[in-house]
Amino acid sequence: MYNFCCRGGQFMRTGEKIRLPDDVTMGYIIEHLLKKPLTVVNQFHSHLEPMKFIRRELLKDQISFSYSSNNIIKLEGFDILRDPTRFLSLHCLLFPYFDFCPR
Repeated sequence: MYNFCCRGGQFMRTGEKIRLPDDVTMGYIIEHLLKKPLTVVNQFHSHLEPMKFIRRELLKDQISFSYSSNNIIKLEGFDILRDPTRFLSLHCLLFPYFDFCPR
């Protein structure tokens, strides 16, 4: 089944067929074609998940974040014009000892 799904450009063709991003395509192949259950990890975030609902006190415990221009974490920090994605503010929350982080 792996050969059918992923070799010789098949992965891209599968993604184009189901019209979903690469991470969702991988999940589709694993769960629906290979019939293997995926493990849900609440600290791993997809770009399809609204980031604004992740509570500030949980930000340090997350594995990954994603964003689009309309999907950003809710976090105070740098001016929104300087840091529209909030990733610079998140970086300073996680690593406050960098020189560019406000004290």
